[in-house]
Amino acid sequence: MKRPRPSSLPTTVTKCISNPQTDLLVSTFSDRIQILISQKEGRVGTMISASHEYSQIDNSHTYHIETLLGNRNDALNSVYARQILERIVSLGDGIHCPPLLLGITLRGKSSQEEFKIIINEVVTLYQEAIRTIGEQS
Repeated sequence: MKRPRPSSLPTTVTKCISNPQTDLLVSTFSDRIQILISQKEGRVGTMISASHEYSQIDNSHTYHIETLLGNRNDALNSVYARQILERIVSLGDGIHCPPLLLGITLRGKSSQEEFKIIINEVVTLYQEAIRTIGEQS
């Protein structure tokens, strides 16, 4: 994935989806991607760092997920981080991807349908941010 020019950064796009109300924010920087998902009026309770490594030796992908702040016992937050990062990696060349900083607060356990909707909306916002960067370059 090509790195955006510094003159186009940061780029931020937002969206609010309903049932339950979920605020989404995607910001792209020259060295990382920041994504915020909040079902509590924009507040963020857990911050997660996620990164990706590609091995040319066996063509494998390794994902590193680490909770930096907040609830370390909720595995669902890590699942969100990994799924978002996997989808972003697949949009590019599959090898290079900046690290992800995910801020997330959910009201409770997500249904499978709610999970899919949030992931799809976040990826769509990321694609919109990348298009915006391309237009500014």
